Order: sequence, then structure tokens, then C-alpha cells
Amino acid sequence: MINRTTPNQKIKIALVEDHLVVRKGLCAMLSMIPELDLVFDAANGQEFLDQIKEKEIDVVLLDLDMPIMNGIQTVKELKEMGSSIKIIMLTMHDDYEIAFDVLNDGVNAYLLKECTLDEMLDAIQKVHENAEYSNAFMKDTLIHNLAENRKNSIKMELLKLSERDIKILKLICDGKTSVYISEHVATSKKNIDLIRSKLMTKFDVSSSNELIRVAILNGFYKPRTNSEIEQEHIEDINAKTDRRLNKLRQNNSNKMKNQD
Repeated sequence: MINRTTPNQKIKIALVEDHLVVRKGLCAMLSMIPELDLVFDAANGQEFLDQIKEKEIDVVLLDLDMPIMNGIQTVKELKEMGSSIKIIMLTMHDDYEIAFDVLNDGVNAYLLKECTLDEMLDAIQKVHENAEYSNAFMKDTLIHNLAENRKNSIKMELLKLSERDIKILKLICDGKTSVYISEHVATSKKNIDLIRSKLMTKFDVSSSNELIRVAILNGFYKPRTNSEIEQEHIEDINAKTDRRLNKLRQNNSNKMKNQD
């Protein structure tokens, strides 16, 4: 339910929109709302900044994509001026990253152009009164950003894993038991269980299945067939054998040199 103001408490607003037909249509609708005083409209950010030198407004409805000076540049200019004008980004861009960035830069509300007139008035009144304002898209933006931050954090933690932990994590993802893994990485089952537990704590999960899900969702692990797993195991054994043989050859070579 919108808390409508009385006529003598009109909120002074400006509309900044580069498309003439859209701007005139919005102006016509906004002019019909008794709670609002549409002081002026502008086709871009520079026109808007020029006009506020002589005209006082409370709230600006600002488009994002505009020639000469776009919405983001206009917000930056307003903040550098120390302006108290409340800013509502009114745009067709339903992009979470753009929304989060402009809200983080000081925009008071982010509205999609498909919003209703009542939703627009609600946003104008709340930002003017310094009341907390949010809508479904703004909430989704926050959720999306939190999810992205968690995803990036997980990726960073995955990159920090040692070569041995990476191998153990991949074997866990392959569905192998701690006994099997211990035999393949030359350590005890107890150590494998401990590493498994540390990995689950690191990625804030409570089961091996959740750990596997995290690895797959972050592109760290691609499900493999049993034959692919065994082939990798054979290649590991061959590589270890080659290293041992090379070490023996090197030792024998050094002994022969010492005897000479």
C-alpha cells in the first residue's frame, strides 16, 4: 500500500531519458501523479547537470544508456559534487552485475522500465524519505552477488590446494573410498579421512556428496568413467617408476664417476 503525500508536500523530480517518445510518455504519466512535481526532463546526463544548476529537485529518474553522458557517468558527477539528490536508475537492463555496481556506487534504487506507475511512485517516495527501499529485482541482485562472491571464494580456495590434496579431492569425486585412496597416494586411511574432513570444512559442506557438487559446479572436476580413472592410475604408476629408474641411473652414474 503506497503512503501518498498531500499536494503541498510534492516531491520535485526530474526525468533523464534519451528516447524522445519514451521520455514524453513517461513525463505525461508522471505529471498526472498529484504527489509529484515534474520540474524538468533531459535527454542525457549533461543536460541534466546543466539544469540542476538553476533548478532544485529531490529525486532524479535516470536512464542508463544515453549519448554524451550516460547514467553511470552522471551518478559519478553527482557524487563528486556532493549532491543530495536521490537517484533512481530507470532502465531496461535486467543485468545483476550492472545493478549491483550502480547500487554500490550510490544509486538509491534500481527500477526496470516494465515496472508499474505505483511501483515507481513507491520507490520515489521511499528514497525521498530516506526509507529503506527494495524490490524483487534488487533482492535477486543481492542474492546473485552473494552467490558469485561465494563461487569466486571457492575457486580461490581450490587454487590454493596442494598437488596431493587435489589428487585426493579428485579421487573423492570419483567416488573412491578412503581405503582405496590411501593405497593410491601412499598414506594411511586415517590421514585420508582427516584430509576429507578438512576439505569439507574449507568449502563449508557437510558431506562428500556436497563436496563433489562444489567441485563440479566450479569446473574443478569433470565426472570420469572407471576406465579413465584406472588409466590415470596406470599413468601415475608408470611416471613414478620412470622417476625411480632415472634416480637409480643417476646414482649409479655418480658412483661410477667417484670410482674413476
